[in-house]
This record gives sequence, structure tokens and C-alpha cells, in this order.
Amino acid sequence: MTSSEKRSSKQSERTKNNFKQAFISLVHAKGFSHVSVTDIVKKADYNRTTFYLYYQDKYCLSDELKAQMYQQIKDTSMNKYEKGKSVTTGTMNSGSFELTHFIYANQPFFNLYIIEDTIPSLHRDLPQAIYEVLKEHFQLVSVNQDRDINYDAHKLYMAHGTAGLLVDWIEKEYPISPNDMAERLIHILESFAKEFKVTSRG
Repeated sequence: MTSSEKRSSKQSERTKNNFKQAFISLVHAKGFSHVSVTDIVKKADYNRTTFYLYYQDKYCLSDELKAQMYQQIKDTSMNKYEKGKSVTTGTMNSGSFELTHFIYANQPFFNLYIIEDTIPSLHRDLPQAIYEVLKEHFQLVSVNQDRDINYDAHKLYMAHGTAGLLVDWIEKEYPISPNDMAERLIHILESFAKEFKVTSRG
């Protein structure tokens, strides 16, 4: 890629990000169903022609935003771990769990989870992303070593439980710090998993 192409690519990403931030702000202000393309371009300070260079409509913008954040949730959940490593849950600390920090740093997006008229199907994404990380990348060892906790239903239960606690934290306006929230989730993990092995990376 030439330097001019890189500049163009960076400018495109910056423009798209401005549209996304405007869109998030508008969903907070008036609800998803009431946001129009006109609202978005006005809020982002662009024209409709520029918007249509990147998106067909607000649903396309919404889908790209969700897909971007979905992948970042998965990537953030894996940042601290290397393939083949085993981690004892009792040695984990708040720095071992970056997802709470990612959520806290991206409050405008994650606060969309508690809006009634929010982005369609948004509520499925957080538990599904956590489930995919557990299923695709981690092999868990139970505190009771005779018990298998790696089957899909168990990991799905873990994912929905974790997502539920995170959404409750968001809903209550982050009453504890990201570090404290991470420690709380690790404490729960310790109650049933002795350790886990990283079976693959991203």
C-alpha cells in the first residue's frame, strides 16, 4: 500500500468512526427507531453523499459497528493469553481480565445495552462473543477434577452469566471500578474452575 493509499485509508476510517460516534450519540438521545440518515450526517457534520460512500442506510452502519465491537470484545478477552499456556485461576488478578477495562473505556457504546429502543439484536452480542472465546480458545479444568465443564451448555451458561453481571454493572452506572469488577468475575471463576489452558489464539 502506497503512502497516499494509507492516508486515504486512515481518512476513510476516521470518517466512518465519526459517523459511528454520531450514530451512538443519536441512539442515546432519541432511540434507534427515530434516528435517520439526515440526523446522522448532520450530527457528524458531513453530507449525505459522503455517508452513502460508506453505508447504504443506518442498518448497514449499525451492523458494521456491532461487528467491529463484537470482534474487539473477543480480541480483548484474549489479549493476555498465549497459546499452550495454562493459567491457574488462583493466580489471576484484575490485570488478567481486560474486558472490564475495555467496556469502561467504551461506555457510550456499552450504555446502549440499557436503552429500550436500542440497536436491534445488540443484547445477543456480548454473551455470544464471550461464549465463542470460551468455546474456541479455552479448555477448563474443574475444581472437582472428575467433572467435565467444557461442554457447550456449560460454556454457554458461563457466557450468559458473565454477560449478565457485566450488563448489571453497566446498568448501575459502574458503581465499582473496572479492576474491582474484574476481581469479582475472577472470584466467581475460581469457585468452579481450577485452571484453564489456552488451546488457540485468535
